[in-house]
Amino acid sequence: MNALHIVENALLVAFVVTVMVTDWRWRRIPNLVTYPAMVAGLALGAMEGLGAPFQSGFLDHLTGLALAFIVSYPFYAGGGMKAGDAKLLMSVGALRGALFLLPAAFYGALIGGVVALIFLVARRLAPVRPGEGPRTMRGLLHTWIPYGVALGAGALVALLVELTAP
Repeated sequence: MNALHIVENALLVAFVVTVMVTDWRWRRIPNLVTYPAMVAGLALGAMEGLGAPFQSGFLDHLTGLALAFIVSYPFYAGGGMKAGDAKLLMSVGALRGALFLLPAAFYGALIGGVVALIFLVARRLAPVRPGEGPRTMRGLLHTWIPYGVALGAGALVALLVELTAP
C-alpha cells in the first residue's frame, strides 16, 4: 500500500465517521462535508493516475462517483433515500473508486436492511402515546431510519475486509 492509498483510506474514515455522527445526531448529511470529499477524492484519483493515465486514478474515481449517482438516484427519486445519503455514496465512490464502491454499497444495504427492521419493530412495539391514535402500516413506513449511518458502516466494513484480505 502506497502513501496515496493511506491518505485515501484516512480521508474515507474521517469522512464516514463525520457523516455517521451528523446523520445520527441531526438527521442530515451536510453538503459542507460531502462536496469537499468528492473534490478531494477526484484530486487524489488524478494524482494516483499521473504515471499511467486511464489505467486507474481519475477515471476510476470519476466512475465511482458516477456509478454511485446512477445507483442511488432511483432510490432518491422514489423517496427511499435522501439526497445526503446519495451524496455520501458519491463521495465514497470519488474517494476510493468504483471497485471499492460496489462492496461498500452492498454492505451498507445489508446493514441498512437490518437497521430498518430493528427501527420498524421497535416503533411497532413501542407503547402508543396519548393522542397518537392507532399505528398504521403507512405510518410505520414513514419511520425515519439513519441510512447514512448504515451506508457509512458499510464503507468501513468494506475497508476492513480490503485491509485484512490476504
